[in-house]
Amino acid sequence: MRFKQTFLLVLLFSACASFLLAQETLPNASKDITKLSFVRPEGPTLNDLSNYGKINRTEGTPYLYDAYTPGRIRFEGQPNFSEALDVLLDLEKNQLFVKLSTGFIGEFPLDRLDAVMIYGPQDTLTFEALNMRELFGEGDYGRRFYRVLHRGDRYLVLHQPIKYLRKEDYVENLGMIRRPDKYMERNQYWVFDGASIYEIKSNLRQISKVFPRKAAAMKRLVNANDLDLNNQNDMGRLFMLLEAEE
Repeated sequence: MRFKQTFLLVLLFSACASFLLAQETLPNASKDITKLSFVRPEGPTLNDLSNYGKINRTEGTPYLYDAYTPGRIRFEGQPNFSEALDVLLDLEKNQLFVKLSTGFIGEFPLDRLDAVMIYGPQDTLTFEALNMRELFGEGDYGRRFYRVLHRGDRYLVLHQPIKYLRKEDYVENLGMIRRPDKYMERNQYWVFDGASIYEIKSNLRQISKVFPRKAAAMKRLVNANDLDLNNQNDMGRLFMLLEAEE
């Protein structure tokens, strides 16, 4: 019961902080975004995205998707998502760019963002802008993009997608040439159990070490429900099923 109360207090604190920080009356319609002084008119254009590798001499990009993708955003302190607009997530610098039908492109600061919903080519994904260090005392400083895989009374499961630039060294191949730098993907997973937060890996053995008292139940649930913990949705489902038994 104490864990549950702690968990609810943290979520309540986060909600109250979001409300107090919302100092402007924010619009619900995407067409009004240009009227907000904190949206800076800058960001990659369609031409920049199509030529990113040539311009920056890299393989890959720091973005979730390599193009502006239909989505909606929810302003901090507001209950509803905006009307449809195009969004671009930079997972290296944790920046959000928006593109309107008027052609306006701007950077939407994360300290004004509650969540962004993205209609991807396969799934609709929702990311929340959270400051893990501020909320839990662990993780990165500053706001980052996190996808909530499960949020219940007992467990909160978060996925943090990260992109970083791997620098390539000079190699000898018919003379000294340089391979392009390459953007790599890394994923972090976090579980808050109402008292503490833990970083976990996407495999049963490692999760069982973090939660040894739940190891037998987790193994049974994974086998009974044919869960693949490399699948982010199944990762969240494991803790949903575990919570249902407690």
